[in-house]
Amino acid sequence: MAEIARRTFLQIGLGAAAVAKVAPGVALVRGPVNGVLIARKSGTLAIYGDPRPHPAPAKAVLFTHHRRDVAWAGRELVRRGARAIAPEAEIPLFSGAAAFWEQFRTKRFHDYACQSTRILAEPLPVAQGVKDGDAIDGIQVIETPGYTRGAISYLIESGGRRIASTGDLIYGDGRILDLFSLQDAIPSVKEDGYHGYAARAGNVIASLRKIAAWKPDMLIPARGPAIRDPRQAIERLTARLRAVFANHFAIDALRWYRGDDRARAMAARILGPQPVEWMPMAERVEKTLPEWVVPITNSRLLVSRTGAGFLVDCGNRRVIEEIRRLLASGRVKRLDGIYITHYHDDHTDMAQAGADEFNCPVYFCREQRDILEHPEAYRMPCLTRNAIRGGRPMEEGAQQRWNEFEFTYSYFPGQTLFHGGLLVRHENGRSIFFAGDSFTPTGMDDYCLLNRNLLAPEQGYADCLRRIRALAGDYLLINQHVPPAFRYSPRQLDLMTASFAKRRALMVDLFPWPDPNFGLDEQWARFYPYGAQAVVGKPLGLEVIVRNHAAEAREFRVTPHAPEGWRVATGPLRITVPPRQERPVRVPVTAGKPGLGIVTADIAFGPWDLREWTEAMVDAAVA
Repeated sequence: MAEIARRTFLQIGLGAAAVAKVAPGVALVRGPVNGVLIARKSGTLAIYGDPRPHPAPAKAVLFTHHRRDVAWAGRELVRRGARAIAPEAEIPLFSGAAAFWEQFRTKRFHDYACQSTRILAEPLPVAQGVKDGDAIDGIQVIETPGYTRGAISYLIESGGRRIASTGDLIYGDGRILDLFSLQDAIPSVKEDGYHGYAARAGNVIASLRKIAAWKPDMLIPARGPAIRDPRQAIERLTARLRAVFANHFAIDALRWYRGDDRARAMAARILGPQPVEWMPMAERVEKTLPEWVVPITNSRLLVSRTGAGFLVDCGNRRVIEEIRRLLASGRVKRLDGIYITHYHDDHTDMAQAGADEFNCPVYFCREQRDILEHPEAYRMPCLTRNAIRGGRPMEEGAQQRWNEFEFTYSYFPGQTLFHGGLLVRHENGRSIFFAGDSFTPTGMDDYCLLNRNLLAPEQGYADCLRRIRALAGDYLLINQHVPPAFRYSPRQLDLMTASFAKRRALMVDLFPWPDPNFGLDEQWARFYPYGAQAVVGKPLGLEVIVRNHAAEAREFRVTPHAPEGWRVATGPLRITVPPRQERPVRVPVTAGKPGLGIVTADIAFGPWDLREWTEAMVDAAVA
């Protein structure tokens, strides 16, 4: 029996250049996701799976984590009878994938958990859950959370060699695929997922230490090359992560909201005892707001000497109630307009209701138009369900006279890619810049990676800093959540600009992509619309929108997948995207039965082959 198993195992690699023996009875199959094949008397074990189009039979697949862009490599083996063995903590995301998507229909709105949605499109039944300290046919299980909350690694000893299969914990010589997958809550400081900037980086570092303590000879990640100097790669990734986080925390807006002690505790999870070189606090202007600026929760009302009002943001019912009170008291005679700084629900939830009640238009920068009018078409944090209808999109630099004020509208991609700014100049020379949530007195508000904060030369915080630097005269900055107005000194602006420029260099070292924005932007390839309605038997026109962050044009290959019984365009669909621009490719889909279907797409370019990388949620009904 042992000899038959040995011959069968050796035959797996014959004629397949991508298969290499790495230890007695252990072979590595290179592919978009790696396969680690281990010969046992009773049959082959496959860690991750087998990425070849026609995988050899296996008795079990050992999954390290639930992500569908990795788990696909083992799915066919499971369909053909292999037992699925997965982290016990993540079984609901394998076998309960359908329940996840049903709940996510509504949970994707007002989402402050901010977790990756690269969940299996269809359930994968798990035969056995494993946890730290378990063993499968001599393969040790060790819990290594980080890239996902419940991830594990498998430790193999064969022929005197130690090999660790580490999932997506590390990539290549001391890198990691991305940071957005690490966004999470920090229970120890009572922080939610939205505010937890790549919070599981601390878990990544702790898990790497556990791996290093085992003293492996080789690491085989789920993706990328085998790592033949684990100690050096782990030291490099740890140092690179710490450098990125020291840079982030030094100019982190969250410190204003949470205070120094809590900010220090969050930083210590990654940096250890290393002190943070915080930027000095900006000058706050206490109790000296002009009388024509009225704070209402996280909105501001401009009141003209004519008695007219102009509202900046409208996110909750208390704003509507206060406007009613001001109208009833006679302090405000009418509301002439509402301006939206950014799409987040706490700034938009009541905007259309306010426009309807007070019979006034809603203004916003042109770049926000679609997400405000069609929020269901996006997968972004803090989405409202209350679309704005018939708003007035304003072009960059557009000016508008309103009584004794002059408004200048701008695109201001700070806290989120979908963000605007409003400069208000009074005829007496006083200026206020409504910066939305992009800055606080302690720095930049980029703590939620899913908001799509891009590095230069793409539009983002570098542009916001230039705009603030260009403000002249007696100006103030207003963040709707920060009671005092504030202003930065030239030295503080220099520090933030230099820190943000340095961040790009740090990210270049951290990620394996052709541009670091691929590792920061979860939505560089996305379906549009994300949430769609379909009629069974009738074609639905979806698009995959690809943003090429690279410095040169790239051809992207899009291969869509739909649920069983549905019809979808045959891929790959090819599209060339200019540098640092985005382009759509049409993906016709026809639903074959009523209900919720998850449509996914592989995205490939250059050497990258990313399976089931992005998804859309399609609700199908009978006409």
